[in-house]
Parts: sequence; C-alpha cells; structure tokens
Amino acid sequence: MINIVKHLEEWLSQERTIQELKAKAKELGLAVKKQMTKNDVRKLIERYVERVKTVQPEEPSQSRPSSSTSSSGQPSLTSQPVREDISIPENYNKDKLVAMPVNPFWIHVYWDLSPANREFLRSHEVRKVVLRVYDVTFIEFDGTNAHRTFEVNIDVSSLKNYYMNVPMPGAHYLAELGYYDSNGNYKHLLRSNLCRVPVNSPSQSTRERWLDLRKRRRIVMPSEGMLTPIVERIGGSIQGLEHLFRISSAGSISVIRLSGKGM
Repeated sequence: MINIVKHLEEWLSQERTIQELKAKAKELGLAVKKQMTKNDVRKLIERYVERVKTVQPEEPSQSRPSSSTSSSGQPSLTSQPVREDISIPENYNKDKLVAMPVNPFWIHVYWDLSPANREFLRSHEVRKVVLRVYDVTFIEFDGTNAHRTFEVNIDVSSLKNYYMNVPMPGAHYLAELGYYDSNGNYKHLLRSNLCRVPVNSPSQSTRERWLDLRKRRRIVMPSEGMLTPIVERIGGSIQGLEHLFRISSAGSISVIRLSGKGM
C-alpha cells in the first residue's frame, strides 16, 4: 500500500489533464461529478492519498512484496481500493429542530439532540417531553401570543421526527421541543424555523413567472390579458332569462310558469 501511495504522489507531481485526473479518480473508486474542475479532481485524489496514509501503518523497508504489486514490479492501483465511508450516522449530537411543510394540512418536524440534553430529558427533573406547534401567522411571536397551540407527547429515546396535522392552509407555524418539570411548568428546549404551509386553492396572482434557461434567471411580469372575464356569471343565476318575467306598470312582477324540470 505504501508503494501505491508513492506512485500516486509521483503521478500527481506531474502535469495532468482533467481527463487523466478523472480517469484516475474513477479507477480508484472515487465519485467524480460532471461540474468538477481540474483542481477539484486533483484535491479529491490528494484526499484519497491522505486517507490511505492514515489507515495503513508504515511498512518496514525489508518487508516482502505485497499482493498489491503486479508481476511487472509496478504497484496495482485497482487492488482493494480504500472506499470512503458514506453511511449516514444515527445522530450528529447537535441540538437542532427543523419544521418542513408537506402539504396544506401537514408539516414534518425532525430533531437532533446533544448528549447533554438527551441525558437531561431522561432525568427525574423532566415529567414528560412534548412537541408543540404554534400558529404564528402575521404576528411577532414572543412565546405566549400564538393564535393556536398544538401539543403532543413524544419519547425522544425512540422518536426523531413527527408528522403534525395542522388545520389552517397558508398559515405560518413554529415548532418547539419542550418539557414539563416536576412542578408541572412548561419550559421550551429547542425552537424551529418558521414554516409556511401552502394554500389549498389556486393562486390569485395575475403575474406571469418565466425562467430563462439560457441566462439562468427568473422573469416576473404582469399578465398580458385578464385571467378571468371582467364580468362573470355566477352559477345558478338567471342571467339571460329576463324574458321569463313581466313587470307591470305598478312595479309588481308576474312569473310565467314553464313546464319541465327545475333548473
């Protein structure tokens, strides 16, 4: 493995094209993205070399040839490459609470806790842990002036996220992870970002939104025409049926009855 490292370092010390660097990175099993520059790919290979150095101990100078050396004496770069661990950790041990809109009536809340807070919520000082969601639409929230408050008991030892059903589309919600102490007083521990759920009806905006793919910029402009007629007919009205009514000189109305089904 030491021979592989030396060979890579000597190979990188020479001037290489971006095609050569990408080919070498793929040969080593590294993930290469299309938008990477020449310098990015070089740094990717250099980080691979550093990882190999930290994983493999130094070999004695009198050691016998390893299986990574080919019959021609050149190191084999394709033999058991060290792959980067890309598994997702169970937690990041950081205090964080995030609220995300799902649809007009649901939000998704997920959280992570530091070891200190995780242990505290399991202590005897905490009677129960709750997840609160506040409706803070068009207000400056101070912790007590929410329009409505929703609360659910949670077990932080087994849960890491929760889907909350909210009643008002188009509203702004704020999530809070808190607890009740031994005296029954509520105290908040973490507070989330502001989360706005979408409305459940078509937009009333008359602006047109375009995306210029060539210049990669958004264009917003007024609509060239009315999206709805200036005068609309309401469903169930009698517009156009005025001839069915007779207005006398006295102002009274007499209705001509027609046979057939009701309208």
